[in-house]
Amino acid sequence: MFGSIRGTVLRIDGFTALIEVAGIGYEVEVPTSALAKLKVGSTAFLYLHHAVREDAHLLYGFLAYDERLLFRELLKVSGIGAKTALALVSTLSYADLTQAVESEDVRLISTVPGIGRKTAERLIVELKDRLKRLPISISMVPTPPETKTETPVVPASEGLSPEPSLSPRVIREESIAALIGLGYKENAAVSYVKAVYQSGMDTRAVIVAALAHIAQHHRRG
Repeated sequence: MFGSIRGTVLRIDGFTALIEVAGIGYEVEVPTSALAKLKVGSTAFLYLHHAVREDAHLLYGFLAYDERLLFRELLKVSGIGAKTALALVSTLSYADLTQAVESEDVRLISTVPGIGRKTAERLIVELKDRLKRLPISISMVPTPPETKTETPVVPASEGLSPEPSLSPRVIREESIAALIGLGYKENAAVSYVKAVYQSGMDTRAVIVAALAHIAQHHRRG
């Protein structure tokens, strides 16, 4: 089983990061917390969850060890698969999600795409006691210090070239597609992207801003 990965970020498409290790590229699905930190050309370290299906081997990556623990606990809840678990940890921060479970905030949890009221209630019932038994808190396990977030100079001979500049229209379309992939309805995704998009933003920045906007909107609601 894969436990972690350290390598060069070659590309980021929506919530998928392509990370090269020893000449092999691994596609890793990541939540917003990781998406906001990863940069093409930088060296990244992620804790991995390896999911095996009949038709595929899937990797999910997290900056913090206990974020992966939370993801795995979510997978144990009846009716929640990897896509919904990733949507949960992407839409709500670790602190917000654990607090919502502790306070039985069904309304906040059910704002996550793929989570209806009944699923939110079941999640609270199944997770409340288990979360108290998790061995660590998020502040205790930072990303290892040797992880580099700055973009180094990479020789052209290594085959890594910067991503081409995309037009604002393509950036908005990619951002909308990423939100739809998380489970948001198309009209909602369009509205969220329109609300946060500013000239000069790349796709990753738009996605992160849109999810922050969604979370803030639901807290006020």
